Amino acid sequence: MNKTVQSSQIFDNPIEEVWTALSDEKALKKWFFPVRDYKFEVGKEFWFYENEDSSNYLHRCRFTEIIPDKLIAYSWEHPSHSKGKSLVTWEFEQQGNQTRLTLTHTGLETFADAGDDFKPENFQFGWDNFVHDVLRLFLNGIEKLVFKIRIEAKPADIWKHMWDKEMYTKWTEPFCEGSYFEGELSVGKRIHFLSPSGGGMYSNVIYLKENEQIIFQHIGEIVAFKEMLLDENTKKWTGSCEHYQLISSGNDTILRVEVDTDPKYFEFMQMKFPLAMKRLKELIEVEK
Repeated sequence: MNKTVQSSQIFDNPIEEVWTALSDEKALKKWFFPVRDYKFEVGKEFWFYENEDSSNYLHRCRFTEIIPDKLIAYSWEHPSHSKGKSLVTWEFEQQGNQTRLTLTHTGLETFADAGDDFKPENFQFGWDNFVHDVLRLFLNGIEKLVFKIRIEAKPADIWKHMWDKEMYTKWTEPFCEGSYFEGELSVGKRIHFLSPSGGGMYSNVIYLKENEQIIFQHIGEIVAFKEMLLDENTKKWTGSCEHYQLISSGNDTILRVEVDTDPKYFEFMQMKFPLAMKRLKELIEVEK
């Protein structure tokens, strides 16, 4: 049986901007994946892993059709996991001052030999996130910041320190003294990230693999301990993500954090996140 997923979104951007986001190598590396050997021509092949620090989940693609401002299509393979071959198609349609973008991924049944990680519902989740949120945020000027630190500990020990509620308050002190979170760390659950004064952010857990990865999707602001409705400012960044990943490296572990960030907060995040991660490292390694 043929397995196909589709995802569509209307953007408040001219078709030229959306086309550039899907075709330009520098743009793709900011919001999509770290594409390599990229040349935007029919017949040319490119490839990538899940991020620049990883050698997991090799993707290999080859352009099969390009119609300027109309369509981009390429084959999509996972040669390290499957013998299958599928097709990704992006279709562009101008609607007044807006652009409708439709993603269609066919041939997913050919990845049946690759296991549960390659089920069609996982592709649907991933593409919906890219089309509805990640690309929208990029077109709104939100950019991804990446922070990394090496810690002399196993992933399970780091995970425990990061998400124990008492330890969380300690290592996040550089952001705000006394900060804490409320809620259950489980997929689909709502989390409140709070300051002692009751300000903060409410977010959803959209992905979790214990001792490995967790992704929070930020929804809106909290004022006086209450969730606020979205206003014009929060609509710009709602759906942005904060992704924590633990990567084993010998006897050490690399903590990698990706944070979707409004440019007006770049300086703050670039100053505070390294301090917080250094504090986490010190708290863990002092116990050894």
